[in-house]
Amino acid sequence: WVDMVPASELKPNTINSGFQYGIEVAVVCDAKGGIYGLSNKMPPTGQPTTFAEIQGDVVVEPVSGTKFNIKTGKQTGTWCPYPIGKLIIGRITTPQDMETFKLRKQGGYVQALINVNAKAQFEQKYWRGILDSQGKVDGGYY
Repeated sequence: WVDMVPASELKPNTINSGFQYGIEVAVVCDAKGGIYGLSNKMPPTGQPTTFAEIQGDVVVEPVSGTKFNIKTGKQTGTWCPYPIGKLIIGRITTPQDMETFKLRKQGGYVQALINVNAKAQFEQKYWRGILDSQGKVDGGYY
């Protein structure tokens, strides 16, 4: 569990973000004060979730108008319903869901459950072998 944003910054119908260990999490606070964690990069355009509009239990991506459920991250409704989305974005992309994160309030902060070793685990399999950036298979240099 990693501290993301101070709990005092959460107000109903707001979206705040925190960045830890290379992961940016958008903390969505709905009208009733419930908190939900989403990736701060919205499909299909990559706009920050903090730019989105909250409409009940969905967030609306500002460029394409695509809606995502704040609880599940699932895309709902029409994919890219705004004019720019229909003309261009919707034709070159396919519907996608948003990544979600488990959140909790503790010690005056909203914390997100993230894998702090994800980068090291991902790179581990690429930094040893025939095309190792260090040179030899055993990690030594030529």
